[in-house]
Amino acid sequence: MISMENKKRLVNLDLLKVVSMVMIVCLHYLGKGAVLEKATLSDPNYYVAWLFELLSIVAVNCFIMCSGYLMTENRFRFSKLIYLWLQIVSINILFLILSFFVGDTKPSVIKVIKAFFPINTDAYWFMTAYFAFYLLSPLLIRIANKLTVSQLKKLVIVLVIVFSLSPWQWTKINYGYHFVWFVVLFFVAAYIRRADLFNKKPKVYIGYYLVLTLVLLTVKILVSLVSKKVEQFKVIDVQNYNFIITFLSSLMFFVAFKNIKISNTKIGGFATFMSSLVLGVYLFHENEVIRYSLWYNVIQPLNVFGKPYFVLHMIACVFAVFFICAFLEYFRQLLFKLFNIPSLCDKLGAKVQKIADKVFESDIIKKL
Repeated sequence: MISMENKKRLVNLDLLKVVSMVMIVCLHYLGKGAVLEKATLSDPNYYVAWLFELLSIVAVNCFIMCSGYLMTENRFRFSKLIYLWLQIVSINILFLILSFFVGDTKPSVIKVIKAFFPINTDAYWFMTAYFAFYLLSPLLIRIANKLTVSQLKKLVIVLVIVFSLSPWQWTKINYGYHFVWFVVLFFVAAYIRRADLFNKKPKVYIGYYLVLTLVLLTVKILVSLVSKKVEQFKVIDVQNYNFIITFLSSLMFFVAFKNIKISNTKIGGFATFMSSLVLGVYLFHENEVIRYSLWYNVIQPLNVFGKPYFVLHMIACVFAVFFICAFLEYFRQLLFKLFNIPSLCDKLGAKVQKIADKVFESDIIKKL
């Protein structure tokens, strides 16, 4: 049973997931729309663009910390992986068919294979990393629950030092775009929950988050200036998810939402409903068939970058993409329910679970 406190926290984290996905769309507006690539220190909107970038860079870290915070009390389900795979494949096939009919894409065996095996082909880097992370989650949960709070604290300190503290990325985990970094975030969130840390009012942590964002912006500007003369400074990238200041900023944003109390049932219900759609928002707008055309041909942020209404255009487009994709995801979910896909995933997941239980409880495994 989930306690009332956990339900409130779940609503808080649902809201954080929604906010994080809006931030992710903002990151793509600035990154995939080539705004950050073209912007220079002399551009009037350079600082505005980078401020929004660094305010939003916490999104993926927070999304994973939400999972880590809740995973310690949840059960691993193969049905979830099966459903996620079908969700990705259905969206891939939709866009592939559309591209055959309305685009210049020609049918090919390779494109069909990529559509059906998105995790193996790294069609979405986040989903590839998340699948690996989720497959490891039973072991991670066991470790997090078996260790004492003191031992878990030491593990978190070591992991953060090894995978975050060095700006030169000597650990080679693809700048945080990797399931290993997700594992680090899992243990951080698990430790926060078990040790019951960061219990001040949300506005305190929002204040820390804003200060750290300004620090990130300052570091970015200084690196841009100094790296012109000392090229080695280019390796310091504030956009890396595991850059230490970015990690700390993400941590403050996460604990701020952890402590928010949502008493309004309508707001809580809306947050929970929207959180069920956010992964679909990512999968729809980040699909490789539509990704380039969306930002370069439809939204075209570079055309307004130098204009006074750049910020208004960015905010309007980010929310438009978010809600259009959320509607598409809602429609996809209705179709899945119509064809009884969730129930089929549960049944297939239960069968896979039985096979896995037999394998891991066998004498051969125990002797290894």
